[in-house]
Amino acid sequence: KEPATTAKEAHAQKKLTGQPQATSLIEIGPRFVLNPIRIFRGSFGGQTLWQNDEFVNPNAIRALEKKKKGEEYVRRKGAERQRKRRKEAIVVPEDPLAHVF
Repeated sequence: KEPATTAKEAHAQKKLTGQPQATSLIEIGPRFVLNPIRIFRGSFGGQTLWQNDEFVNPNAIRALEKKKKGEEYVRRKGAERQRKRRKEAIVVPEDPLAHVF
């Protein structure tokens, strides 16, 4: 006999023979990992029994990234204004031989 590949087949074989058949588990996808944030006394609320101090809210991460991009924009615009002022401040003396030709 070949081994059962599903739980249903294993159950059917056990009913027929009275002997449990060995089954094997196969990993079919990526592992699912939970990152607990808080544990409450009740099901969905109540006193906080434990809190993950290392957890950072995704909204806070996005806000920091947005702020960083905003600071880069302000710095770039400031540099642009400084270049413009320097360019305007440069005074090129008039060439005395410009009217000869």
